[in-house]
Amino acid sequence: MRAIRCRSCGEVQPPAFFCRSCDAIQALPQDTDYFAVLGLPSHPGVDVGELDRRYYELSRKLHPDRYQTRTPEEQRASVQATALLNAAHRTLRDVEARGRYWLARAGDGLGRDNQSVPPRLAAYVFDVQEKLGELRTAANGSAASLRSELVETQRELAERLDRQRTAADELLRGWPRQDGEGSPDAAPDERGPAALRELKGILSELSYLRTLDRDLQNALEA
Repeated sequence: MRAIRCRSCGEVQPPAFFCRSCDAIQALPQDTDYFAVLGLPSHPGVDVGELDRRYYELSRKLHPDRYQTRTPEEQRASVQATALLNAAHRTLRDVEARGRYWLARAGDGLGRDNQSVPPRLAAYVFDVQEKLGELRTAANGSAASLRSELVETQRELAERLDRQRTAADELLRGWPRQDGEGSPDAAPDERGPAALRELKGILSELSYLRTLDRDLQNALEA
């Protein structure tokens, strides 16, 4: 983890919004690790209740309204810190965003080697796209029947999305641990290459399912 130097007292310390010696507010780099930002262990199995508790506590302390009569430097630090805190909370609270962030920390973003439909979804995606193509060219009578069928498909797709999100959450909660778990310096790819591959597969399927869901929604609203 990259250390910071307190802008007020000069102490070098791990990144945190407030100096551990003089309590001065700190303007952290925008690429500061999100787990460190919220003071959480470096593990993707986040306790959402604890995440929210830390977020709201820090939000109150960092809010720009509290720094209106402070120095311009402190006011800027408050605005920057609040933006970083919000981004960290938004990312870590959502299981898909957290999974993508965890992949990125391992240097293996979802976009790498992800240009084709996952094999397990290929037949399903082809079937839905075929129905969408039929709907675009259908006459009025058959269009009504196809729309009814696609509404049911959309319901099934929502269930698939829920199952995949649950699978992602379970995988992240059970992420391989090693001695000294919780150290922010432990790289995620050292904890389980197989788990990383599984996570990437789940997130890839979720990405394609969401695209399919959007196509369905657009077709039904047309």
